[in-house]
Amino acid sequence: MHNKQKTVGNLIPSTIFKESIILLIWVGCGTLTLWVADVSGLFSTSSDRQSNSTFHVDFPKVYQIWKREDAVFVDTRSAAEFKYGHIPGAINVPINHIGENLSNLPQDKNVDIVTYCVNNACPNAYQLMNILITNGYQNVRFFPRGLRGWLALGYPLETE
Repeated sequence: MHNKQKTVGNLIPSTIFKESIILLIWVGCGTLTLWVADVSGLFSTSSDRQSNSTFHVDFPKVYQIWKREDAVFVDTRSAAEFKYGHIPGAINVPINHIGENLSNLPQDKNVDIVTYCVNNACPNAYQLMNILITNGYQNVRFFPRGLRGWLALGYPLETE
């Protein structure tokens, strides 16, 4: 009998531990899924995190700016991604090759510029915006939803 109590006593903490680990894994997976969905912009029609920023431009205004040709659109993705598809008329300034591509930008520091990347999980557009502001550009904004947001609304795509 003393032996059975020892076995039963060891089983209960072991079972509780295993079930706790399984529960933590499920909660972690659920949390990660919700976080990815939120970062991807699936829970809102606007980017709430940056909506108060004067440097932020979103739908429908970004489309109106593009349609009126009121700004230079700058794609911060790699050259290969840019060739595969980009907002029509955009120029490519990959963030990881910024030094060699700054000459592709307009020399007029007062021109309106809209930077973008693939989606709001990509920090490149925001980083390039800050670099351009540091280099004296006066009218730079970023489009956080990027190319995926652009395509999700059925706007045109240009390829090379």
